[in-house]
Amino acid sequence: MPCAKGSITVVALLMVVGRLSSAFTAHSAFSSCAAAARLRDAAVSARPRATSRQTVQCNAWATEVEWKTASLVSNKKAADGLYSLTVDAGEISTGYKMPGQYVQIKTGDEKAGFYAIASAPKTDGMFEFLVKETDTNKWLTQMKSGTLDMSAVMGNGFPIKEEFTGYKYDFPVQNVILVATGTGIAPIRAAIESGLLEVDTSGPFGRSCTLYYGAHSPERMAYQDKLEEWESKGMTVVPVMSAPAAGAWNGRTGFVQKALGEDGVRVPRNTGALLCGQKEMVAEVKDILGGAGVFAGRQLLNF
Repeated sequence: MPCAKGSITVVALLMVVGRLSSAFTAHSAFSSCAAAARLRDAAVSARPRATSRQTVQCNAWATEVEWKTASLVSNKKAADGLYSLTVDAGEISTGYKMPGQYVQIKTGDEKAGFYAIASAPKTDGMFEFLVKETDTNKWLTQMKSGTLDMSAVMGNGFPIKEEFTGYKYDFPVQNVILVATGTGIAPIRAAIESGLLEVDTSGPFGRSCTLYYGAHSPERMAYQDKLEEWESKGMTVVPVMSAPAAGAWNGRTGFVQKALGEDGVRVPRNTGALLCGQKEMVAEVKDILGGAGVFAGRQLLNF
């Protein structure tokens, strides 16, 4: 019996030791897993993170400019405070492909200005500009001849053919609306005289064109001598004066966006527009066109 009792005691001790060993093993395994997890987390935290790279796209105002020499050929008064300049741009002219493009002009240490080209693209090397005189550019508006520093041609211009022809949105454009104020008429003139608008009112599938042209008063409206010529090509011209002298104007008054809103937009899905002028005017005209149903892609700006 003593021997049997001792055997039971030994067995009990062995069972206790076994349980302790299992518990220790489990604890060790848990500790190892926890340690591994901590090491993994530490490694993830210490791992170099991918940094986001922001690309800054420079526009024409921020791009370094390479200046070349151009020659002022003539400078004539176009209206009160406005001057029509003809410049021999030489090799620079080869970069002018689309109405609505522009250049920078300066001389010496004078501040450069941005000027839309008013003449249609051609091969004689001559550019025309319509310049409003300000305190910072009198050196240019008062020049009669001489050399100028001119940048390469900038901007993409009005993508008229790309957006107005074909079936990108709907049927090709059959109704063109042009809206310009002040010197904003310059790139619009280039578009008109380029022939790219393809105005043709001779048949049911032709293309009509209406120009809303705003100025402060008749004395401040440039290119009045061209309005009749443009109308002879099938265009409708709507001059609008914002502040004419009493009795000096019998036409429409106010702002061009008001005139457009009063007339409405004919066949908006097949309408395209070119806009150039004050920021507020452009925003309001875009609201009118968009509200009528003109596709945003057919509302063209040159800047």
